[in-house]
Amino acid sequence: MNGLFGAGSRALGDADAHAREGAKVVTAGPAISLDHVSCVFQSKNGGGQLALEDISLTVDQGELVCLLGPSGSGKSTLLNVVAGLVKPSSGRVRAGAEDVLGPGPDRAVVFQDAALFPWLTLEENVAFPLKLAAVPEDERNARVESLLRLVHLWHFRDRHPHELSGGMRQRGAIARALANDPAVLLLDEPFGALDAQTRELLHAEVERIHSATRKTMLFVTHSVIEAVRLADRIVLMGTRPGRILDVLTVDLPRPRHSADAEVAELALRAGAAIAREVDKVAREEEGRV
Repeated sequence: MNGLFGAGSRALGDADAHAREGAKVVTAGPAISLDHVSCVFQSKNGGGQLALEDISLTVDQGELVCLLGPSGSGKSTLLNVVAGLVKPSSGRVRAGAEDVLGPGPDRAVVFQDAALFPWLTLEENVAFPLKLAAVPEDERNARVESLLRLVHLWHFRDRHPHELSGGMRQRGAIARALANDPAVLLLDEPFGALDAQTRELLHAEVERIHSATRKTMLFVTHSVIEAVRLADRIVLMGTRPGRILDVLTVDLPRPRHSADAEVAELALRAGAAIAREVDKVAREEEGRV
C-alpha cells in the first residue's frame, strides 16, 4: 500500500548532490517480519483487551520505518513484541530468519527515558553492555570512543547523566544501544519529552547515524512531522484495536528538514488520516457510531 504518499508525491529529481548522497539504499531481505500477529492483554476480572489485531508487516534491512498513530493504537506494544518483551497471543514474529522468542542482542531498544545509570559516567554507560559481553578492554575502549564520536559526545565522556542535557542523554542512550552492534534498533518515542528545538537537532542526528550505520530502525512516534522527517515508510495505525490502516512511502531525498515544503505537505496528508481516526474514537465514546 502506498496510500497517501504514493503517486501524489512530487518528484524531486533536481535535488542537490548532498541530498542524493544522504539518500539511503535499502538492501534486499527482511530484517523484521510479522505475520498475522495479534496481542490480547488479560484483565484481573478475566476479560481480555485486544491490543493488536492481525498485524502483518515486513521491514527491510537498512530501512527506517516509523509507527505513527493516536494513543491506544498499539505502537509501543508492537515495538515490544518485536523486542521480545511482549509475547503475541497469535501469529509469528521473526528477526531476520529467526523466530523472536524473547529479547536478544540482535535487537536493541531506546526508550523515551534515556535510562542511563546515574552512578556511571557517559563513557562507562556506553561500555557497560560490552563489559557484560566480556569484550576485551582494548576493543571495548576503541568501540566506546567510536560510538561517542558518532553521536558527538566524546568530549563529554567523563560527565555523569545529571551533568548532560536531555538531548545529550538520549544521544548517549543511542550510543549504548549500538554498542553490541545490533541488527535492529527499536526506538520508543525517544524524543517525546524534549523541546521542539532539541527534537529538530536530534532528528538530524538520527538521519546522520542511520546513514553512517545503515542500521534497520523501527521508530514509534505520535508526531506526524517527525515521522515524515525521518521515515522511509510510515506505518499508519488505528486504534481499538491496534491495527495497520495503511503503509505510506516517503519518497523524499535526504537530508530533510521539518520546514521543507515537501515534508510539510506530506505531514498534512498523514495528519488528516490521523485526525479521522481520532474523530472516530471520539464518536464511539459519545455513542454516535
